[in-house]
Amino acid sequence: MWKAAHPSDAAHPYLELFKDRGVRLLWVGQALSDTGSELYRLGAIWLAVNIAGPDAAWLPIAQSTAMLILALGAGAVIDGMSPRWVMIWADIARALVSGAVVLVGMTLGLSLPLLILAGVLLAGLQAVFDPALQAVVPRLMPEPHRLRALNGLFDVTGRLASIAGSILGAAIASVAPTIQLLTANSASFLTSAGSIAAAGHRFDGTAQEKVRPVAVSERLARGWRVARATPGARTVLATAGVSYATRSLGFALGLPLLLAQGGVAGGLPALALIMTAQAVGDGLTNLVTVTWKVSNAWRFLCDGYILRGVGLASIGFAALFAPPEMAPIAMAIGGFVLGVGGSIAFLQMMPFFQTRLTVEDATAIFRLRYAILAGSTLLGALLGPTVFRLLPVSWTIIACGAALALAGVWARRRQPSD
Repeated sequence: MWKAAHPSDAAHPYLELFKDRGVRLLWVGQALSDTGSELYRLGAIWLAVNIAGPDAAWLPIAQSTAMLILALGAGAVIDGMSPRWVMIWADIARALVSGAVVLVGMTLGLSLPLLILAGVLLAGLQAVFDPALQAVVPRLMPEPHRLRALNGLFDVTGRLASIAGSILGAAIASVAPTIQLLTANSASFLTSAGSIAAAGHRFDGTAQEKVRPVAVSERLARGWRVARATPGARTVLATAGVSYATRSLGFALGLPLLLAQGGVAGGLPALALIMTAQAVGDGLTNLVTVTWKVSNAWRFLCDGYILRGVGLASIGFAALFAPPEMAPIAMAIGGFVLGVGGSIAFLQMMPFFQTRLTVEDATAIFRLRYAILAGSTLLGALLGPTVFRLLPVSWTIIACGAALALAGVWARRRQPSD
C-alpha cells in the first residue's frame, strides 16, 4: 500500500508557504474559524442527541438538505462574483447565525427546531464558502508542487483545529453549559472574514480570467458536464459519496448516539477523545505525506478510502469486543486510522481536480462535490432513525466501515489512463 510513495529530501513545504503574507492571513483566519466550527459541531450534536435521542438525526438531515440545495443552485447566483467577497459575507452571516442561537437559547430556551434552523443556515452558507475557497487556492500558489502543499496546509489546519476544538469543547463542557461552545464559533467567523479581507484582492484573479456571462441553466449543469469530461472524475466523486454516507451514519450520528445511550462508557469526554484521535491521525499523516513523492496518486487516493473504512469498522468492533475500561481507547485508535485514511484521500483528491481544470470549472465541480457530500450525508442521516431502531449501533458502524473499504477497492481497479 505504501510503496507508491517515498520521502523527499526537500525541507518541509509548509515552512516556505508561511513566508507568503496572503497565506499567513488566510491561515490564521481558517485556524480560528475551524476551531470554532468544531466547537459548534460538537456542541450542537450533543445538545440535539440529549434533547431528541435518535430523532436528532433530523439535524444532519436538515443540514444536508440545505447544503444540497445551495451547492446545486448557488452557481446560478454567485458565478461571476468576487470569490473574496463571497467568502467574507458568508463568514459574517455565519457569525450572526451562531450568535443568534446562543442568544435565543439563553433567553427562550433550546429546542430541536431551533438547532435545525441554525444548522440549515450554517450548512447552506458553508456550501457557498468552501467551494469558493478551494477553487481559488491555485491563484495563491499556481505551481503544482506548492499547490499540493497549500491544500495540505489548509487540510492539516482543519485537523489541528478539530483537535483544539475537541479539547477545548470537553474543557468548556466540564465547567459551563454546553451552549457556550457555540459562543466562540461566532467570534471565530468574524475573525476569518477579517483575515480574508486583509489578504487583499489576490483571490479575485486577473482581468484575463473573467468569463462571459452564461445562462442560468448552463451554470447549474456545468459541474456535471465537467465531471463527465474529466477521466476518473466520476469514480472519485462516487467513492467520495460512499465515504460521506458511511461517515454520516456510522461516525457523525452513530458514535454520539452510542456514547449518549451508554453503549460505551465515557459520555462527551469519550466522544471528544475519539474525535481528537481522528484529527491527530489526519494531521500527522498530512505532515508526513505532503513531503512524499507519490508515483501513483490514483492508487494512493484509493488506499486512503480503504484505510478510512478499516478505521470506521474498527470503532464498532472495539465498542463490541474491547473490555469496558479499554473501549474508549480502542475506539480512539480506530478513529486515528480513520483520520489517516481521510488525509491520504483528501491530499490526492484536491490536486486531481485543481491541476486539470480552470478556476471556473473547478468551482463548478467543487459545488457538485458539495452536492454529492450533502446528498450522501442526507442519505446516511435519513437512514439513521430506522437503522438504529432495527440494528445495534455498533454493528451499523462496522457495516458502514466495510462498505467504504469495498468502495475503495472498487475505485482502485478503475484507474483512468491519463
